[in-house]
Amino acid sequence: MKLLATALMGVHLFAAPVFAQPDADWRPVNPADLLLLEVGDGLIAIELADWVAPNHANRMRQAARDGFFDGRSFYRVIDGFVAQGGRGEEADSVELPQYPTLAGEFTVAASSVTFTPMIDDDLYAPQVGHVAGFPAATNEAGDEVWPIHCPGTVAMARDNDPDSGDVEFYIVIGQGPRHLDRIMTVFGRVIDGMEHVQALRRGDPAVNSGVIADTGARDIIVSARIASDLPEDDRPAYEVMRTDGQAFHDTKEGRRNRTHDFFFETPPPVIEACHLPGPVRIAQTQLDD
Repeated sequence: MKLLATALMGVHLFAAPVFAQPDADWRPVNPADLLLLEVGDGLIAIELADWVAPNHANRMRQAARDGFFDGRSFYRVIDGFVAQGGRGEEADSVELPQYPTLAGEFTVAASSVTFTPMIDDDLYAPQVGHVAGFPAATNEAGDEVWPIHCPGTVAMARDNDPDSGDVEFYIVIGQGPRHLDRIMTVFGRVIDGMEHVQALRRGDPAVNSGVIADTGARDIIVSARIASDLPEDDRPAYEVMRTDGQAFHDTKEGRRNRTHDFFFETPPPVIEACHLPGPVRIAQTQLDD
């Protein structure tokens, strides 16, 4: 079992709002980048982040296609922190030679991505913004970019060795544990079904770091599939608002400057990157069917 350092409580959910912007403001999610986890409560859709962690994204594709996750569980779930699943503690998870440990993929060169900065100050990084809908940050020089830990972030668990991740992952379910930025490999984000992640049964963080001792009480991963492996008519399809476009700029401005009559006290004109990931909607082609 690979454990994260237990910390931080709090929770913030995001929803997929309905937008009327034209299609040019949206990009389709490649079905080859869409990991679908079925749990008892429903379907969790994760967009994989090849732009920062191609080896970890490929590992998740491999393990899903192998059927490795099917029947395993979210065995360590800490309220306000993370839901952890995958490898687990079972005897057949001690040695997994088919999944050798991976070198950490923590940051990328800024020149390799389109980073759209925000004007808001951040406590953990010189500048925050977005890459392809993922909340992200840069260093002082602006030549290095990394995804940040927000609600819905999906990353690989590891031991103390930075290069020890394999097939054990976690999903952030609480206020973003930003102290994990740049030291954990983020390989995806939940774009639909976060309510099903939040519905997972919790462990006691004071007992064995939140591991749910009663295996019968753990929520099972019924199946893990890559959308491109499914018949086209059977796969969900999503679009993400382009976070380098005008529509998202306008969305940020509206969230930053709240002028509705409800706000009899005007909030400071500031937003956090975690509070505004790239909005997601059902693909228009599916809505038209």
